[in-house]
Amino acid sequence: MKDRPASRPEGSRLHQSAGSPGSFRSTFDESTQLVEGAARQGRVWRQRPPVLIVGAHRSGTTATARALELLGLQIGQHLDSHRESRSLQKLHEDYLQRVGAAWYNPQLFLKWIGTAEGKQDCSSYLRTNVRRGFSRIFGYRRNPKGLWLRVRLNFSARWGWKEPRTTLFAPAWLEIFPEARIVHVVRDAEAAASSIRERELKFQAAGDPPTPNLADLNYCTQLVQTYLAAGEQLADSPNYQRLQFEELQANPPAMLEQLGNFCDLRVARRDLSAAAASIRPARVRSTFS
Repeated sequence: MKDRPASRPEGSRLHQSAGSPGSFRSTFDESTQLVEGAARQGRVWRQRPPVLIVGAHRSGTTATARALELLGLQIGQHLDSHRESRSLQKLHEDYLQRVGAAWYNPQLFLKWIGTAEGKQDCSSYLRTNVRRGFSRIFGYRRNPKGLWLRVRLNFSARWGWKEPRTTLFAPAWLEIFPEARIVHVVRDAEAAASSIRERELKFQAAGDPPTPNLADLNYCTQLVQTYLAAGEQLADSPNYQRLQFEELQANPPAMLEQLGNFCDLRVARRDLSAAAASIRPARVRSTFS
């Protein structure tokens, strides 16, 4: 698929010295089984609720996710250049295709998930897949760092993910994580639409097959507005925060401090400075979504 908008407690074995490579591997394998076994049995839901970073493609969600990572939000490990798990992209896109839709043509899916039957079916699909493969779907590798990151989740680490299709799937995700915090990143619709179109034309110039309708600026504008409307349907949630991306670009420190507080992150001044420095001002063109 194209790169598109597709510590353990003291006294435990992990807290002790590693010992020989063989003993570490044995401990790692056993611990991995414990973590993933808990996920399969549903104990994964005892973690803190995730932060869902939503918004249309090319709306500043990548820059926002990168900044939140610098503030301490854990959003996975095995991610693409847009800070997205490809497995999560595929999870979403496979279901979209099942109902005759796609990220760039979501209308049939939105009609389906707007029904009680559709919402229940989609929630069941997500829940089943997450329980079977939490680490893979949310971008955690089967290595020591990946295990450490997974264990952190069971000790109240703030976590979440960024994937624009989540904007469409949010009603189903909220069935699984009803207390999830939603960061809805909004950018000027014409700017986002132009960026989608420009990226599509670059893909085509590089030899990629065309994605239907994305060379049409009017269509791209309607697509952005569809995502915007889907995100705004979540605004009644007490855990919803709308972020105007242009305001973040204009005043990164103040907006990120506010956003960090909303996400319940312990924001250190040094981290805030680094996160603010990662936000490019409006006059600088970004390649990130």
